[in-house]
Amino acid sequence: MNDSKSLSIIIPAYNEENAIADIIQRCLKERENIKRETPINKVEIIVVNDGSRDSTAKIAGQFHEISLISYAKNRGYGAAIKTGFAQATGDFVGFLDADGTCDPNYFVPLCNTLINDEADIVIGSRMTPESKMPALRKVGNLFFAMLINLLGNTKITDSASGMRVIRKDSLPKIYPLPDGLHFTPAMSCKAVLDGDIKILEVPMSYEERIGESKLGVVHDGVRFLKTIVDIALTYEPFKFFSSIGILFFLVGLLYGIYPLVYYMRFSLVPDYMIYRLITVTVLIVSSLTLFTVGIISDETAGLLNKRRHGRSIFRTVMYSMLSQKKLIIVGIAAPCIGVVINYKTIGEYITTGLIYVPWVYVVTGAFFVLVGLQSLALGILRRILALLKESRERGVGNH
Repeated sequence: MNDSKSLSIIIPAYNEENAIADIIQRCLKERENIKRETPINKVEIIVVNDGSRDSTAKIAGQFHEISLISYAKNRGYGAAIKTGFAQATGDFVGFLDADGTCDPNYFVPLCNTLINDEADIVIGSRMTPESKMPALRKVGNLFFAMLINLLGNTKITDSASGMRVIRKDSLPKIYPLPDGLHFTPAMSCKAVLDGDIKILEVPMSYEERIGESKLGVVHDGVRFLKTIVDIALTYEPFKFFSSIGILFFLVGLLYGIYPLVYYMRFSLVPDYMIYRLITVTVLIVSSLTLFTVGIISDETAGLLNKRRHGRSIFRTVMYSMLSQKKLIIVGIAAPCIGVVINYKTIGEYITTGLIYVPWVYVVTGAFFVLVGLQSLALGILRRILALLKESRERGVGNH
């Protein structure tokens, strides 16, 4: 039985003439160390010149121990890495940036962790006290990692690290991935949100880069955020929407306690609280909408992607509370309650064109009508999705 393992190291390079020779030399030097200190016995190095307009390709071409792939035009950081992955012959594929910020020596703990802990992906985390990452970028990376962890099933500290190792046979689990600089946060987000992918981290040092950075803090930061939100909506829409729904519900609940206590003590609500109660109504109705949209999105994603989620207790409870049957029942009953509360109001308005009852009855009635209409619409949507799922399963069964 052949237990030999091989590693392919991809170096994406775009206008890195000042750094490319040094990083190639360091990777070549590290090959023996990797083979000595890990189960890996073969290391190949692939440089992908991503349409550089300087001497990057010429300098890299002088190293005959590597494979060089060159584009005529720039295709993007992610595209370069994916090209390297496609060319790679190793059981494991790793990559690091060409700018000298990452030390190839860390391929040793990265590979050992990947193999020993049977992970799919191991990231080199730059979030260490010794890291020389600019403060603004460090804050941004911590924010993105926090956001991913809030939505995900595991914990990472560095979502955008440019050094990591992946099992080559795990690549189909994380594809498709974007072509640009948001390639790494997209990979991290997909891995964290997918329960079938095991992602781990190894702390590593991070040096100041050689040359000028291609990363635009604001432009690429917005792109990173959009990528995370898009993937969250694809993989864990319920968790995404329910997190916001919980926030809205708690704020609405806390904001509504004082008017409720006041009414229970004095059997009235002062006029100055009207805007407060309107705000509470909007927040509570919005939270209901967010929870149900989360469930509908979750079911739609499952229908399209054929993915099954492990159900947390919270998810199970919410699915039960907002079942299609209960939503439709509430959708019919709640408007009726709103009408009952305001039957005198309605009668007055029809007969006199004026309203004399306290405004609190109108606001409360409106709340029940809104909740009812939202529930009815969302219940019907859940019913439609259930019918589509049944139809698809029957179609699969017939085949």
